This record gives sequence, C-alpha cells and structure tokens, in this order.
Amino acid sequence: MSFILKWLGVGKPPPRVGLRPQRVLELALTREAARERIMDALLRVLGANVYADDPATSTIEAGFGLVNNERVRCTLTVLEDARTQVRIEALFRAGADVPAESRAVDALAAALASER
Repeated sequence: MSFILKWLGVGKPPPRVGLRPQRVLELALTREAARERIMDALLRVLGANVYADDPATSTIEAGFGLVNNERVRCTLTVLEDARTQVRIEALFRAGADVPAESRAVDALAAALASER
C-alpha cells in the first residue's frame, strides 16, 4: 500500500513552482551608473564571477559559491527622471530545493540601497 501512496504523491507538500527569492529597488541613477554600481557590489559584497553582462537586455548574471550553486540575475529597467529599477533574483540549479529567501539577494540589495 505504501508504494501506491508514494507513487500517487499523497502526503507530500505541493511544489513551489516558479517562486524565486527576489528584491526590487529603485536607484536615483542612470542605467549606466546603476550598472557600474551593481558590478562593483557583485564583486565587493558577494565575490561573484560575472558570467553575462548584456547591455541589449540590461541583464547581469553572476555566480558564486563552491560550484556556483547559486546565481544572481540583475535586470535593469529605465524609469523617468534618471531613475533605474533593479530586480535582483536568485537562481538555483535544476532540481535544487529553492529557499524562500536568499542571503545573497538580501546582501546585494542592502549594499545597493546603502550607497544611495
């Protein structure tokens, strides 16, 4: 009987599909200045390796950890009056348990917010 219950998935918590730790900030900077500040914070605060820096899509991706088990993606959106919105998302390898919060996302957001 336990085989059938396991196969049916009875008693398991539902998966958290599509939920990733993220933070959204607004910086009183142009897109280029915000990009420079993010690159500096990624290296200084997280010690991350920047893998993708695409100006066309305004996206920066960086990885860190022993085997890059967590990555961070920053997406920049230009707002009016020389302001930029920054979305910081944590990315994990396929099949990994995704935590509700990410210390890396929180640390990067705090570093960016403190330098206003």
